[in-house]
Amino acid sequence: MRLGVQIASIFVLGFSAQAGALGVVTTQTVTFHSVALDRETTYIVALPFHYSSTGSYPVLYLLHGATGSYKDWTANTSVSELLALPPSIALPPIVVMPEGGAYGWYVDSPKIPNQNYEMFITRDLINDVEKRFPVVKDRELRGIAGLSMGGHGALSLAAKHPELYSSASSLSGILRIENHPDSWHIKDTLGSLPEAAAEWEKHSVYHLVDRFTSGNVALLFDTGDADSAKAVPDNRQVHERLSNRGIAHTYHEYPGTHNWKYWGEHIAEHIEFHSQNFHKMCFGGSMLDLHGQGTSGSSLGGTTTSTRDDHYASRTLSFETENTNRWLKPGTTSPIVLLGSSSMEGIKEKDLFPEYTVANRGISGDHIGVGGFRGVLHRLYCSAFDCKPRAVILLNGTNDLASTARGGNPSIAEIAETFGQVVKRLREGLPNAHIFVVSCTPTRGKYENLASYIRKYNELLEQQVQRSKDTKLHFIDIYTPVVGPGNLIREDLSRDGLHLNKDGYQILKAKFVEALEAAGVEKY
Repeated sequence: MRLGVQIASIFVLGFSAQAGALGVVTTQTVTFHSVALDRETTYIVALPFHYSSTGSYPVLYLLHGATGSYKDWTANTSVSELLALPPSIALPPIVVMPEGGAYGWYVDSPKIPNQNYEMFITRDLINDVEKRFPVVKDRELRGIAGLSMGGHGALSLAAKHPELYSSASSLSGILRIENHPDSWHIKDTLGSLPEAAAEWEKHSVYHLVDRFTSGNVALLFDTGDADSAKAVPDNRQVHERLSNRGIAHTYHEYPGTHNWKYWGEHIAEHIEFHSQNFHKMCFGGSMLDLHGQGTSGSSLGGTTTSTRDDHYASRTLSFETENTNRWLKPGTTSPIVLLGSSSMEGIKEKDLFPEYTVANRGISGDHIGVGGFRGVLHRLYCSAFDCKPRAVILLNGTNDLASTARGGNPSIAEIAETFGQVVKRLREGLPNAHIFVVSCTPTRGKYENLASYIRKYNELLEQQVQRSKDTKLHFIDIYTPVVGPGNLIREDLSRDGLHLNKDGYQILKAKFVEALEAAGVEKY
């Protein structure tokens, strides 16, 4: 394989420089004729530290956003200066910044003649770069990244062409374009919704997620938590769909909005991410964090998925299917969503709630979502929002508290805080729904070591509700009617020391129905 032959020259160029020495900031501007666009077009190339025309380099294609041009990255960020610094352990790439059109969306438009930016990027541009510059011509050392419209372009092109890219990343990407039907001239490029829905789905990252299942593409994406272009829901939905399928990725939400200050602060992380992937492709091993440590689980401020829970995945995927076939159809009855872990999944809704339309979204073994890639916090779209419920009943936390009892991590306060984040996101996504916070049930037997943790946790949850000014936020206490001596679940109500038996579920039903009726939630 050609890649193996070229590793040696990359290694020498990347590691022979004296530490601390600054290289010269070097860029080149190239104009050439694109067959896909049927016109001349231009791109800028930023060359790495101690560049040599006789070397061999990885290449990163860096895409601009809507209303922008190929000049944006060098004009508004320090991307060129970053490449002039001595390399870290990872491999520094040549960075190519092409013209993508003010509203090209990096797709081949069925509406506008010669606006074929997908073909331009994946064929014409790659061919021209590989003719002019000493880049490795293997997908293992080729990555693609972008911001906003370019973030959409990077991830969608990698999904559609995994044979071309081994890594893809997005900053503030518009990753579910159908969420923005009247913005940024997308309908001029693809056609108007709903008539052109199939065309939009063909290019939307949200609908392309399944292609990453076998694509072996390293994925990183992030967005500012106050993003003014409404990119946060897009990114969360794509993160959720990737997690539901067990597809490895890294996702972050950082402080910031949709502007050059945010992108300038985070472009270094993206270059490093691609460089590390190139290093992995050359030398094997795991991806590295910024300090050279292996990463295989969660990371501060974001999430890296690296494992798959088959039961979790099968449940969340079944939710997606049910939503499509039932809850997302026009005129569908608004349900009550049961959200939580095994205590919810075990509810037989037709038996306990025959007078209510219910969508059971419980998953056995689920967590609130503290620090990981899965959990209630990370599955709200498929579990709740897509159902458009009139009420959500949320019961979870015992599995997190089991981790606390074993090793002290996470703390009870952290679990309760994350529970509060779930409630906040539910309110943001369901502004008119009633939200019912349910206390955890006590335990006994081999689970009685959780007893003191559960009591304290329930107190924190009730305090959150009491402090809230949200008139549609309610607390349901199922702890008190089922607890016995020693803060343990009453033996006559316990099935296995962790769950309620049939008699216990009747008490739970009575408390739920009482709360629903008191809140005025209709029976249908």
